[in-house]
Amino acid sequence: MLKDYLEQRHITLASGRSSIPLEREYWKGLETLAYEHGWHKWRDFFYTWVLPNKPTDISLASHVRKMVTVFLFDERRSSDGVV
Repeated sequence: MLKDYLEQRHITLASGRSSIPLEREYWKGLETLAYEHGWHKWRDFFYTWVLPNKPTDISLASHVRKMVTVFLFDERRSSDGVV
């Protein structure tokens, strides 16, 4: 079942408490991005870099997946010297 592959973590939004179900690889990616950008907690990175850009027409989990992918892709392009 799909939920066997997902890990849920909780956050506090303006609308109340919410959970984000993501695959463990995305959580690891988010934690790595946070650490590499000088944040000691993934939530601080999330509230600063991920949440403010969330469109209203997609789910929070989808947005987090998209943003983690974009950040990692951008870092990969930068490290390869591609602009």
